[in-house]
Amino acid sequence: DTILNVNYESGTLNSGITGLPGSDASAPDAAYMVSPGASGNYAIAHKVVYGDSAYYSDGNWRSETTARFLTYTHFTPGQERRYEFSVLLKDWPAWTSAESATRSNIFQCRVSSSSAYVPVMIRLQRNSIQIRRADASTATLVTNYMDYANQWMHFRIDVKWTMDNTGYIKTYNKLPGQSVYTQSSSIENIRTFTGDTAVNGGGKLGYAKWGVYGVPENITGIAYHDDIRIIALN
Repeated sequence: DTILNVNYESGTLNSGITGLPGSDASAPDAAYMVSPGASGNYAIAHKVVYGDSAYYSDGNWRSETTARFLTYTHFTPGQERRYEFSVLLKDWPAWTSAESATRSNIFQCRVSSSSAYVPVMIRLQRNSIQIRRADASTATLVTNYMDYANQWMHFRIDVKWTMDNTGYIKTYNKLPGQSVYTQSSSIENIRTFTGDTAVNGGGKLGYAKWGVYGVPENITGIAYHDDIRIIALN
């Protein structure tokens, strides 16, 4: 039932998967390999230096890997999918009141339209990790990520993609020192696919992406990602 498994054990930015880019940013270190990874020998690092145009791509300060070009990974209404990823926040300083509350986005399930609301966004909000969901509600997944500075954190997101109010989004964490996933948030009976219909041709498509999207002024943001998986639940 595994649709996509990105473990970077090839030692390459595309994890040996044709059509999986490392980053659209032009800086040579916008994406690079690190070792060890969360569970193996390698992981990918995404880096953004605020104010340096080499780390500006696709209309923002960002360095991300996207599964947009892997059509077999796209999500459409009626599907139930599990998304897993591991992340290490490399040398992030603590949030200060001089910054905006939202520091960066580190994982997204988005719909291909500038006007479509991003239905699943995992983001750094002050010193916490939050999910912002399709109905604009938020939930805190990690109260203070500074407690896990430079350590691997593991996340799981289960989604039923719907265009009516029968969908759900449930999240689970496995933090340093924990051996199993524990549920961190749940919302049910909501519309989760925020674009127009992606079936019957001509609709918007949904896809996953991960990296660093947005950083506060005068900060270099680096995040390691590993073990990105998309799993069919139906």
